[in-house]
Amino acid sequence: MSHDHNLSITRGVSEYVATANLQTFPSTAIEAAKVVILDGLGCLAAGSLESAPTLARKALNDAPSGSCTVIGTSILASPATAALLNGIALHALDYEVQGMPPAHGTSSLLPGILALSERYAAAPERAILAFIVGWQVQQTVRTAARDCAFRGFHPPGVVGPLGAVAACSVILGLSADQVAGAIGLAASRTGGLFANNGTMAKPTHPGNASRSGLESALLAKAGMFGNKQILEMPGGHFETFFDDRFCPTDIMSGLSNCAIVNPGFTIKRYPSEIYMQWVIEACQQLRLRTGFDASAIVEVVVEPPVFRKTLSRPQPVSGLDGKFSYEYAAAVGLSQDNVVIASFDDGTAFSAPVQKLLPLVRLIHNEEIPQTLDAMWARVRVKLADGTEFTERCDRFPGCPESPMSRDQRHRKVADCLATAGLPVDEVNSLIEKTESLEKLPSWAPILDTLSRIARTVA
Repeated sequence: MSHDHNLSITRGVSEYVATANLQTFPSTAIEAAKVVILDGLGCLAAGSLESAPTLARKALNDAPSGSCTVIGTSILASPATAALLNGIALHALDYEVQGMPPAHGTSSLLPGILALSERYAAAPERAILAFIVGWQVQQTVRTAARDCAFRGFHPPGVVGPLGAVAACSVILGLSADQVAGAIGLAASRTGGLFANNGTMAKPTHPGNASRSGLESALLAKAGMFGNKQILEMPGGHFETFFDDRFCPTDIMSGLSNCAIVNPGFTIKRYPSEIYMQWVIEACQQLRLRTGFDASAIVEVVVEPPVFRKTLSRPQPVSGLDGKFSYEYAAAVGLSQDNVVIASFDDGTAFSAPVQKLLPLVRLIHNEEIPQTLDAMWARVRVKLADGTEFTERCDRFPGCPESPMSRDQRHRKVADCLATAGLPVDEVNSLIEKTESLEKLPSWAPILDTLSRIARTVA
């Protein structure tokens, strides 16, 4: 990877962040941001009931002297702790919107934005700007690295803190010089190992990104700073994480594009890893075929959209592990009438129908499948005991930019998440309605007040 030291990418990104103005973005960006934020609030609510965030709250939130809401507890926390704990909860189900390429923008950005907005009484309109800007920075770096091997690192741990520090810098109104110093601080807190996918460590990656970005912005506001050329420096962020296929020149040109609109994002239909969506959708469609009998299956052949050893887990050790298993995706997709949040709990994972199907699943690497989110596809073929075969190919599932969910479909997903968290229907509808007009609200209070009631349902 070549370095042009006359071009300070860090400085260019910092000026973009510091001068961002909501009036310069199209209305489509504001609407898109609200769609992603609403989806994120639903995932945060439902995710707060999961084991990882519940344990994290118990271990880390013992100081009732803060000012920020932590979903799932009545104890207020410091902004940094709230960002971490809400980030873990938001990502716990692996159900949030995915950028293109994937980077888990919502769980890296939204928790820090919420915490600082609450702490400093920032208007939701400012939060929307912060979200768009943070998403832009995170996705621009991720896109420049689209052809790189990530060397075992998980993308939200690598680019998440960069997006988070940009978003938090917007909330705090930092100058370009302060933003550059904040990026220098945040870049030293990047990482996250892909091998932890399928464990409780995974949601800490975006949780840590949220906290790291928030703390770095606060430190810069107080006068601390890191290397203000950290992105492009030898031994800096880009050289450390990315190989020779990284395109640093794409960074500045990419900032002029509005990534949350184009290429947009994918709304997950199922609460599992992004590439599982194609496999589950194909299996769910197979269940609708006349004459299809899941109990009579003797063989399942899956051509997954991305053939990766880490996503082949023939015997997942838990429902959580199953979120990253093509074999499990096929087993639940073929055995369940509807694949929902509960499809990835241990009760379902170790149920007879799923356990019967798992050893029947075989993966085939189809090298003709394009390796970009906008073009990849999956195919599933099942053979029944009487010799009958059914095949289903999934090119686009509802939620892809090319096959977007309707407003009603999006709302049903969010409503299901909020109902899972124990909120009654009237509060669910009220929260959806308020978030859809987020930029007009004077504060986050009505939304956070509603979400804070989830604490009553969590031990």
